[in-house]
Amino acid sequence: MKKLLTLCFLTLALCFSTQNITAQNIAEINAAASVKTKELKRVIKFDSNQFNQVYEAFKAYEKTFQKISSNLDGNVERKNKIDTILDNKMKEILTEEQYEKYKSL
Repeated sequence: MKKLLTLCFLTLALCFSTQNITAQNIAEINAAASVKTKELKRVIKFDSNQFNQVYEAFKAYEKTFQKISSNLDGNVERKNKIDTILDNKMKEILTEEQYEKYKSL
């Protein structure tokens, strides 16, 4: 009975720690997306609607990048694909002049 109780306690502790790790990853993704968006806004002036769309694009990029970042050498193809997706989203969100500034960065 004592071993069963210890096993249940250990399992419960692992569940809580797993949720904390996931929350940290989400917080890191949101922070990275926020920093990139604010840096881009300093260089390229865009409105709040574009700001939100750019933030969401960077957030999606960071989320996917986190999944492959542990093995970038093995995921070169996937990295190129998410870079292309981000580039296409930026092209849709930004005006032509803003997009040219973005590409020059």
